[in-house]
Amino acid sequence: MTELQTKQEELLTLLRNPASGNPLVFENGVMLDPHTGETFDFRDGIPVILRPDDVFGWNRKQQRGYNLFSPLYDVLYKFKLAHKWLAEIADIMEVESGEYVLETSVGTGQQIRDMKRRGIAAHFFGNDLSFGMLRRCQKNMKRWEIDMGLVQGNAESLPFQDTLFDVVFHVGGFNFFNDKLAAITEMIRVAKPGAKLYIADETDTIRDRPGLLARIADRWMPRREAFVTPIDLIPKDMLHVETHTLLKDKFWLVAFRKP
Repeated sequence: MTELQTKQEELLTLLRNPASGNPLVFENGVMLDPHTGETFDFRDGIPVILRPDDVFGWNRKQQRGYNLFSPLYDVLYKFKLAHKWLAEIADIMEVESGEYVLETSVGTGQQIRDMKRRGIAAHFFGNDLSFGMLRRCQKNMKRWEIDMGLVQGNAESLPFQDTLFDVVFHVGGFNFFNDKLAAITEMIRVAKPGAKLYIADETDTIRDRPGLLARIADRWMPRREAFVTPIDLIPKDMLHVETHTLLKDKFWLVAFRKP
């Protein structure tokens, strides 16, 4: 059995039906909720815990966009700006080898690659709404020799059981969520007591640039208020809540711990 197969088997033990909250079991080639009888399939070896009706509004728009854009996404990380952003995030995040780590919108896995380069040998798991991004991530993980469990699901209703992860983080995409509070609540739910949580995304500086970029932003991005750092959505009982600005206010990051 390969390491990838082992990781996928471990992943199956962590999954749940988001609608019922019930654990899933592997039976006859599908994932089964034994209490409701609902089944979920695999696609290219990746569990798909997502119904078409679960994706609507901005989530649907972004899913379609990232599916189309996924083949070119990694090109962005060849630019100096993206590397600087990753470096600043990595300097803030506390991740140790041996910990269970979930990225809730994993994209093509660039943040996980950066952790490996820093010598962090954690148990990595990734969730994403876009299957195009997950397929690209799957190929990257194989090329970069990183053992990682991937699942297609909605960050606002994560397909994982409770209190599993030592670190839960999200980089990019948060501004587009339909229900930001639900996404934060889900990150907290799947985190262990004492876990570290991080959320990062762009500010709305792109609209301040004249020309084509501003017009694209007005057409394809939410209104300006959607880009506000979500400090007011962090539950009052969370510990060590901090906010950071990155790359000269082009990005924000919120860090906190679960009690």
